[in-house]
Order: sequence, then structure tokens, then C-alpha cells
Amino acid sequence: MLFSKGGPKLSQEDIGNIQQHLNLVLPEEMVNHYLMNNGGIPSNSFWILKDGCSLWVKKSLPMKYPVGTERTLEDSYLLMVAKNVIPKGLIPFAIDHGGNYFCIDTSGEVYFYAVDRWDEALNDEQNHEKTKKKLGVSFQVFVNQLVETEKFED
Repeated sequence: MLFSKGGPKLSQEDIGNIQQHLNLVLPEEMVNHYLMNNGGIPSNSFWILKDGCSLWVKKSLPMKYPVGTERTLEDSYLLMVAKNVIPKGLIPFAIDHGGNYFCIDTSGEVYFYAVDRWDEALNDEQNHEKTKKKLGVSFQVFVNQLVETEKFED
């Protein structure tokens, strides 16, 4: 799969500095991917759920180097954790067209995190659980199983 309009190439040192700044160890599959593709728009952009519905990946967030006015992965993580919208250890790596996140935890499992489902009547922990949908796959499986628009529409 190809990623277009990503950020400048990252080094292992760049990623090490980011991990230190975030006080997290990123899953190895994710690190390897980011060494090849620093964010960008995937050529295959639909994740098909078990019920046949789909999630649309608008773009993968770059690390270190923002592209245009967008936030980097680390900026997004730090901002969302500071606002207590995302719990610590759940790292946003991509967004959909509604501003919701695709996230990975430090164990390597991928989640869809629907921040547009936040409910002011619930406390933060309840919202964290309500807005999080486990996709049940690793980072590499997630990327490999994205499909093209045409394949989804058939």
C-alpha cells in the first residue's frame, strides 16, 4: 500500500526521542511502519468491520514534522491526554473524516476512538470506554487489511 503526502523521513533516533518525550514505548510494528511512511494518506482507506460497515481512514498522522497545519501524532496524543479525552497509553495514529481517531495501545492492539460520541453526562472514564471500539488486530494487520474505495463499494 502507498501513503502519499506524508511527512519527512524519520530516523530511529527521531522515534526514540518521540518515545522519550511521550514517556511511551511504541509497538515495534508501528515504529517500522513510521520509518517507511511518516503519516500520509493511504491508497487503501477503508477498514471493514465484522458487521459489514466500514471506517474511513482520512490520513495517518505524521510524527515530528507537521504537514501543513495538522498536528503530529505526538501533539495529538499530548493534547488529548491533557484534556483527558484519551486515556494515557492510547496513541492516536490516524483520523477519520469526522476527526475521530484510530489508536494503538502500548501492547499493540488497534482501536477506533469516536471522540464525537463524548457524553457530558458521563465521567471521563465512562466516556473512555464508550468511545473506544477494539478492532482486535495489530498495527500491521490493520494497515494490511485496509481496502480501496472501489473494493468496498462492490
